[in-house]
Amino acid sequence: MARALTALLLAVALVTAGCGDDGDGGTGGNVDGKIAFQLFGDAEELKAYRDLVRDYRKETGREVQLLEIPDREAHLAKLLTSFAGGDPPDVFLINYRNFGGYARRGVVEPPDVDAKELYPQPVDAFTVNGRLQCVPQNVSSLVVYLNADAFAKAGVAKPAKDWTYDQFVAAAEKLKAAGVDAVGVEPGIVRASAFVWAAGGEVVDRTDDPTRFTLDTPEARRGLERLVALRSRGLSPSAKEAESRSLDERFIDGSLAMFMSSRREVPNFRTIERFRWDVAAFPRAEEDFTVLHSDAYCVAKKGNSAAAAAFVEYAAGPKGQELLARSGRTVPSRPAVARSSAFLDRSRPPASSQVFLDAIPRIKRLPTDAQWTEAEDAADLALERLYYGDLSIDEALERIDRETGPLLGKK
Repeated sequence: MARALTALLLAVALVTAGCGDDGDGGTGGNVDGKIAFQLFGDAEELKAYRDLVRDYRKETGREVQLLEIPDREAHLAKLLTSFAGGDPPDVFLINYRNFGGYARRGVVEPPDVDAKELYPQPVDAFTVNGRLQCVPQNVSSLVVYLNADAFAKAGVAKPAKDWTYDQFVAAAEKLKAAGVDAVGVEPGIVRASAFVWAAGGEVVDRTDDPTRFTLDTPEARRGLERLVALRSRGLSPSAKEAESRSLDERFIDGSLAMFMSSRREVPNFRTIERFRWDVAAFPRAEEDFTVLHSDAYCVAKKGNSAAAAAFVEYAAGPKGQELLARSGRTVPSRPAVARSSAFLDRSRPPASSQVFLDAIPRIKRLPTDAQWTEAEDAADLALERLYYGDLSIDEALERIDRETGPLLGKK
């Protein structure tokens, strides 16, 4: 998949080589033209965006066609083929780790927004050459979802605001002894990075235009060892178990007591009726960091960019962010909305949504350069085999270096 995506990016570059920055194109300034908006998500997530489109139509009378894609890989592939074919969606939602190729090839229309009204962390992630390229909708982080009833049954206290990795593991051991799988975590770079940073290591040599992974330092290895220990000590499901039923499904059915993920799980987890659940901060170790999860609305050039920009202004504005915050899907990128009852409403889980806001000053981000998607995918495969015991740390690091070295730093 990764190599196919790279080939398609090259096609995008060839098709759009002459685009430049010469204005709207297409239907130009017609803000009432129908636009297409592409994103991916599960059923509960997509419902929130359907509500967003419905409310925008009711308020403005303007039409937005929602292009719903079931998963990330299909979403990225469809984006690339549509750009290569010269018919991209007018607006698309994309994670900062996957948008670099579009921004650096000049195929997105930079927005006219006041970035000072947004949290600086996601603004930085979507800024290229000093200019914001897409409008961030959220500023999530990696947190620990927890089954509060399982904690109580196992006699485990609710995590403190500043709990440590050792306390996290001690809780996991007690939960395991009580007869449930203690913790689930997908062993890719976006999860491993938080372990590495918390141990005092770095993921790459530099965040902007990295040239190599730096997972071979003593600090970074310590972080990876802590991640791998969750599986080697039997605290998380095996590869076979995780393949037979996903980690989020295991949390929903009550067989998994803790699950590490971002805010996007909330709409789906709000369907849980069998037990109480909440969130806790990612545990600190030598350092206290977590990883940025942020998506943004990007406007494609040469489409109906005026109508697309009008929709993005609504979706990323106070009304749109309030709607998505109430759905549970996002940690709003606007501080004024993030601090409001639309997000912090304790009557609906998670009651501890403040955890996400407390994490913002401690957020670090991963790279956004054009080759990062393929490099991350390659590293993910090695880390997955490391986590499930098929590779040693030395073997995994050698494979990551060998497969990503030719990609990183490549212009």
